[in-house]
Amino acid sequence: MANEAEADGTDRADKRRPSGRRHPGDELQQGVTRAPEEDAADGRQPEVEGGTGRRRLRLGEPFRRLGGLFVRLRNRVAFAFAWLRRPDAVGQPITLRPRGVRLLGLLILGNIAILVLLTVALYQASMLPAGVGSSQLVVVTTTPRSSPVLGPTPTPFGSGGAIAFTLRRNGNADIYALNQADRQLVRLTYDPAEDRDPAWSPDGNYVAFASNRAHNWDIYLLDLVSGALIRLTHHPAFDANPSWSPDGNWIAFESYRHGNLDIYVMSTTGQQVRRITIDPAPNYGPAWSPDSQALVYTTFDDGNKDVNVQLLGGPREIVNVTQSPDLDEDSPAWSPDGAQLTYVSGPRSNPSIQVTTFDWDVMAVDQAQTELFGAGTSPIWAPDGESLLYVYERGESSHLVAASTAGWALFHEVYSIDGPLDDLAWTSYPLSPRVIARARADTPVGVSPFYVELAQPTPAAGAPYRLVSLPNVSGDRDGILSDRVNESFNALRQRVIEEAGWDYLGSLASSWRPMTYTPPSGHSRMSWHLCGRAIGLDQEPYEADGRHPEDDPRVELVREDLGNVTYWRVFVRAAEQDGSMGEPLREAVWDLNARQQGGRAMVEGGAPRATIPSGYYVDFTTLADDYGWERVPSLWRWRYFWADIRWWEFEKTDGLTWWECMLEVFRPREIEAAFGPIPGYE
Repeated sequence: MANEAEADGTDRADKRRPSGRRHPGDELQQGVTRAPEEDAADGRQPEVEGGTGRRRLRLGEPFRRLGGLFVRLRNRVAFAFAWLRRPDAVGQPITLRPRGVRLLGLLILGNIAILVLLTVALYQASMLPAGVGSSQLVVVTTTPRSSPVLGPTPTPFGSGGAIAFTLRRNGNADIYALNQADRQLVRLTYDPAEDRDPAWSPDGNYVAFASNRAHNWDIYLLDLVSGALIRLTHHPAFDANPSWSPDGNWIAFESYRHGNLDIYVMSTTGQQVRRITIDPAPNYGPAWSPDSQALVYTTFDDGNKDVNVQLLGGPREIVNVTQSPDLDEDSPAWSPDGAQLTYVSGPRSNPSIQVTTFDWDVMAVDQAQTELFGAGTSPIWAPDGESLLYVYERGESSHLVAASTAGWALFHEVYSIDGPLDDLAWTSYPLSPRVIARARADTPVGVSPFYVELAQPTPAAGAPYRLVSLPNVSGDRDGILSDRVNESFNALRQRVIEEAGWDYLGSLASSWRPMTYTPPSGHSRMSWHLCGRAIGLDQEPYEADGRHPEDDPRVELVREDLGNVTYWRVFVRAAEQDGSMGEPLREAVWDLNARQQGGRAMVEGGAPRATIPSGYYVDFTTLADDYGWERVPSLWRWRYFWADIRWWEFEKTDGLTWWECMLEVFRPREIEAAFGPIPGYE
């Protein structure tokens, strides 16, 4: 009872106490009657007597507020999810103040903007070319090194300018130029004769080149602005391959003036002609050093080609810088700073481009710094020395390729065309609009076609075309070809007469053959001779023994291996040896008859001659290709079976299959009687 009275009295005293005021005994009473566990249960920090307790209370106040905020946020989120699931069971819907509505609207608009930006970014990423943004391989080393200083990315176009080259079209070679900036192709020469071997003057205003427009090969000078043409050499012998000195005072060239190819130098007016090389070996293809004090050229000695460097000032020191007895090197060219040389290495059928460092102190190349640059021919340096330009041939097409010398796989195709492209020259000066306009104004009008293939009227019955006789052709069956190709043969025959001075195609070993013909062992019966689209050259001019002047071989062969297949390039000796026909040989010729001597020549099917035959020759293989007549490869037994050599065989297929060729001149039942059903024919 006493306790109840006491408690009741305390309650009444609390009720009488004004609200908001604290009684002096409250703190003592709370400190006595409330335990720490009770404070912890209420979520409040228990009070501790003294200064240490007050400091702990102040330090714990932020955590207490943060905990309360987290509890309220958790309760509201739980309430919101509960309302979304069961709004009727929870209670009143959530209401937003005007400020909350505005914030919600801004949030929705922001999300829409983000979605639009992401959509645009994904679309742009899908339009990027492959390889952009690709990952890079990073090599991490444990040894710290200084960071390399990045320079400008080398360009494969070597500071622009213009490129001149020789292009063969419709059976004729002319000089063309290509502006690097706009890639405009401009034809600079239009003469029916051959024009080739362009060389820029240092100021880019003139082009020196070789031409046989005066019935023998000479050096000419073309003024690009006025179009004026100046003949620099007047010697009856062969003069070609000019090279302009960087100081602009001299032109080096090759000449056959003393019965041997040698290097000469003359002034830019054609005066002060000096002979530079005097050794009996052929020397050709000169190129100047950047200081105009030395020449680099090709020499043929001891059965192969090498690159020589010759100083012009003081004693004429000659240095063989390649010295490779079993490998041919050709077409050398200096870098603009004179520190490097580039040249072509390997056989004509499989050329590669080498770049080497040249040491002027010892006059030799550093073999340790000689490296393979690529596959191609006719390499030249860009004016800034940062790239090389060369010709890459693939099939019947020629590709002009520029490649960086400082970076790996930095190359670009500059120009490509069907047919031979050669003799590159690069200047830092582009062709001016005036030069381009003048050159195009000189374009001839109404150029006649190269040749016209005429055909007789289609027979009313039988095959579409006939087999026709070739006029004044002797040999096997007196010469018969398909009416589809006889005009091209007649045009080729006349061209050989004009170029070589004698009628080599007036006698053929073979032309058309009947379907009953039995070929040599191992040869296919499906020969293009059967449909009148193949010829066999006369072999007798090649097999002369040469022991008497009148018996000198009138045909020479150069072996060309394309991969594992052997082809032959046929050269016909000119009837006139005064320089008015043909040009000197630069290749080692192959002697097929050397196999009869035994030894290695018997195993190899012959051997190259140690010396190049003297005199003037015509490239019959190139002429035949101009008219669509293609050489055929040797068969695999050619080294010991003469019939498999086939250097004398030429065909004109025009893209037809053998069956299509036969259907041109025979009725289907005639073909099927000899060869069985015709594939795809109904």
